[in-house]
Amino acid sequence: MKPIGYIVMESCEDYEQALILRTGNELPPGGILDWADDRRRTARAMFASRADAVAAINRTEHYRLAFGDSGLPEKKFCSVAPVSPAAAQPKEGPGV
Repeated sequence: MKPIGYIVMESCEDYEQALILRTGNELPPGGILDWADDRRRTARAMFASRADAVAAINRTEHYRLAFGDSGLPEKKFCSVAPVSPAAAQPKEGPGV
């Protein structure tokens, strides 16, 4: 089954999470990856191609190193995961 997109996952020690894409005038074109803030219900970033997801990882790593921002995900902990059509369907039923 062909993926409908790709997400960037960060895995470190005993956790794994999908990252968001932070954008703004003060950030590089295309934005940088960051951890989700569940208080704001931030949507996770989905990329059209694996190459776009890898470019976001590289852009974030360059920004992190250039500006000494230790509050961003590290490249060595990031991986690209395909999103299947079934995973994108809303869940139905009791308790959802």
